[in-house]
Amino acid sequence: MINLFLEEVERVAKIFKELIRRKHVRVYAQYDADGITSASIIAKVLIRENCNFELRVFKQLNSKTVKDVSFSENDFLIFLDMGSGQINLLKDAIEKTNVLIIDHHEPIKYEHHNLLHINPLLFGEDPEKYSTSLLSFIFAKFVNPRNIDQIDLAIVGAIGDRREEGIRVGAISNIIEEAKALNFINVIKDLKFFGSNRPLFKVIAYSFDPLIPSIYGNEAAALQFLQDLGIKLKNGEEWRTLKDLTKEEKAMIADGIIREKSGIVDFSEIFGEVFILSKKPEFLADSREFSVLINACSRMGEYELGIRLCLGDYSVYSKSVEKMEEYKKQIAKSMSFIENGRIVEKENGIFIIGGKEIPDSLVGTITSMVLSSRRPNKPVFGLAYDNVTDMIKVSARKRSIDNINLRDILVNVASELGGEAGGHKDAAGAYIPVGREHEFIEKVNKLIGEMNAKK
Repeated sequence: MINLFLEEVERVAKIFKELIRRKHVRVYAQYDADGITSASIIAKVLIRENCNFELRVFKQLNSKTVKDVSFSENDFLIFLDMGSGQINLLKDAIEKTNVLIIDHHEPIKYEHHNLLHINPLLFGEDPEKYSTSLLSFIFAKFVNPRNIDQIDLAIVGAIGDRREEGIRVGAISNIIEEAKALNFINVIKDLKFFGSNRPLFKVIAYSFDPLIPSIYGNEAAALQFLQDLGIKLKNGEEWRTLKDLTKEEKAMIADGIIREKSGIVDFSEIFGEVFILSKKPEFLADSREFSVLINACSRMGEYELGIRLCLGDYSVYSKSVEKMEEYKKQIAKSMSFIENGRIVEKENGIFIIGGKEIPDSLVGTITSMVLSSRRPNKPVFGLAYDNVTDMIKVSARKRSIDNINLRDILVNVASELGGEAGGHKDAAGAYIPVGREHEFIEKVNKLIGEMNAKK
């Protein structure tokens, strides 16, 4: 099916080049690292095609935010990392003008002569192998082969969306070898931390992938952890960094983390392939750190910083680092909050009651961190108030539990409660009315129980 999919992407790229010559282009992107890198790739494509365009970033595309989508028959609308699961909300636009969707979320199947839809699921492809940034890059390369230089942003987005497998396999795997040959990227084996130029103890203290629950947010605990391992902390008066570590010291840290997490972590989650962006300045060369930086800026309400960095405006780097520090502190505060009785564990799910204390922009991150720290054999659901929609935002995450599809669960329950949902099998989201959190928890717990009974 991969050849059919690539043929469709090539066909869409040809139509795209014709449409941007005669229509006003409006780009709408999702605000996480995958969405921001996708928007930046498409922005670079449009700039190179000498096309004027507008770009807006949304937290989510739903029945309330779709009202902010402007269109006329003279517009060409592009939706990135959203849209596939919200086609029902876009039908008015599709019937009136041309719409391009590049997305990897579960799609609503709908055909219309105005709709150009790039989604691997429509061709039976494994969605786990694709991020929207990878799809946007494949598309960009069909528009013009010179866009291969956007491979670094595609990788950053894929890592930010936990789609690293998609870098190694599928439609993009052969391009990686080409990118290596052209010196766009370098792949090394290393610790999977970000912050290669930061003091080592700070890197350990604020790492959430891998997450060390007993240390997170506690610099003193991180210092003690390193001292207990016999890791030298300073070179003279300077704090040592990740770059200063020997191979033996890196192995000691990896083993120490496994012991600290009581063995409930794989070595490959701590040590493995790290993609270095050879054409970027040193402070953005680590693809993992770059993705976290973009994500942090968006989560702290400054998504334009991420876009400017992606497009090569490094004057905003210092401000983006400030946003990342705020992001880490807010995460530490939120994690501390939920440890004080804000987690409800049911037979078939773990539920984080964030209320107004956990920002809705962080509830997905917090949910993933709880999943990482506890590694339960049941899903984790995070709930937090979203003041933009005046609804409760739900983020759901799970490990490999084959019989449970989180998207299907959330779509089912959210619709019963007057909300809406979308996403993937292993990671999904929803919005439900305020005041119906208890009903949501009970319905989800019951539904998963019914699924487990059918195993």
